[in-house]
Amino acid sequence: MNLGHISIFIAFLSAVGAAILFIMKEKAGSMLKPAQPQSKWKKLFPVRLYYVSMATGLIASVILYNALFTHQFQYSYVAHYSSSDLPLFYLISAFWAGQEGTFLLWAVMAAVMGLVFLRNTKNEDGYAMAVVSLFIGFLYLLLLSKSPFEKIIPAPHEGSGLNPLLQDPWMVIHPPILFVGYAATVFPFALVISGMIRRNYNNWFRFGLPWSLFSALALGAGIIIGGFWAYEVLGWGGYWGWDPVENSSLVPWIMLLALIHGLLIHKAKGSLQRTNILFAVLSFILVVYATFLTRSGILANFSVHSFSDLGISNYLIGIMVASVAVGLGLFAIRFSEIKSPKIDHSTLNREI
Repeated sequence: MNLGHISIFIAFLSAVGAAILFIMKEKAGSMLKPAQPQSKWKKLFPVRLYYVSMATGLIASVILYNALFTHQFQYSYVAHYSSSDLPLFYLISAFWAGQEGTFLLWAVMAAVMGLVFLRNTKNEDGYAMAVVSLFIGFLYLLLLSKSPFEKIIPAPHEGSGLNPLLQDPWMVIHPPILFVGYAATVFPFALVISGMIRRNYNNWFRFGLPWSLFSALALGAGIIIGGFWAYEVLGWGGYWGWDPVENSSLVPWIMLLALIHGLLIHKAKGSLQRTNILFAVLSFILVVYATFLTRSGILANFSVHSFSDLGISNYLIGIMVASVAVGLGLFAIRFSEIKSPKIDHSTLNREI
């Protein structure tokens, strides 16, 4: 086991540990009397553990980049997606050329956004941070199953290089922007789960609206850039080829746009509580479903985007089932409790 493996293993354990401690913190806080402060240790320790998870994820990323830049072809990922004659510009993008690299990119991006989320919420929403930490831990679990630090024995003298279709400046821009959008969808989902656990159905939109806007902006930009890239390089004859993987990223983006409109109506009228909660849950589930379609190999014969199966399909199915069970299950249980004023459809108004 090399330093890269160890970093990912520590990142996984600390993310799951932070999630457990965030939940324990919330449970302990709910049992305190209103005037009784929570101990500083119980409040800050899960945050510290979350920092460890983020730091070790960043260390794993630095190790992988060092392997790419120094042409360490003993690593299978480096051998498959880079070569010694590959320009620096494309060595950078080789990080996310394969599935293992994109999962590491996704985990690190979500972890960094989690720091912003922690600061915005002032570490007051432990349930939401538990959901975020568990999802980051799941991404690291995928990397434990299929690691970018697996070695080839004997090591080849040269790598296969980057796919010629991927040797394009848009390769450096398109995937990271898309994964920023993907990573950001977990925060509205986490806020909604926290709100339903607490039976507080009104306050989550305060942070849910900015995160939904940010996610929709990033995901939309990634889709537009991807369409332009396909038009420039693949020669599909248009900016949109109705490729199954293209559609799988378009659908959660449309759901996010619907969520944003619903949240704006809620802000103005206090309406659409149930609809907004449902849209926030579905946006995240659809992102996970898009990941399954792309990464499971199920569309290998139908899409130019689809990756081959790395043996992680069961993990992806598991996170989909868990997301549906927790998100839609809680929504079904709390459905009768979630109430909001109805929109007046009898006259014209800005909301309709």
